[in-house]
Amino acid sequence: MRYLVDTSALVRIVRRQVDPQWSELATRGLIALCDPVLVETLTIADAKAYDRVERGLRDLYPWVPVPDDAWQVVRAVRQELASQSAHQGLSVADYLVIATAIRLKLVVLHQDADFETVARLAPQLSEERIG
Repeated sequence: MRYLVDTSALVRIVRRQVDPQWSELATRGLIALCDPVLVETLTIADAKAYDRVERGLRDLYPWVPVPDDAWQVVRAVRQELASQSAHQGLSVADYLVIATAIRLKLVVLHQDADFETVARLAPQLSEERIG
């Protein structure tokens, strides 16, 4: 694994709105998924297809757990962002994705400028905008 996908990127991959290379990386198991992203993504799934969509995502993307100390990492990142007046705009799920990526040394794959802001202020976060 190399990447941890955020909802903003996952939805674009699933809808084939990005370069096909990302689907190929997913097929090769290089893009991981964590529960906060799965939960966010499933909120847009049709109720009749909910189970099928969840199985499909779990089958394609390796699952990584949110670390036990995630809230400690979230607190540190949140405080760093607040000290720079850059704490607005991130969801709880975003913070958990950030904590997971930092602890597991994965690159957050996203289409959300908030991750770029976090990486500027918290250099332990690696991020890449999906193209």
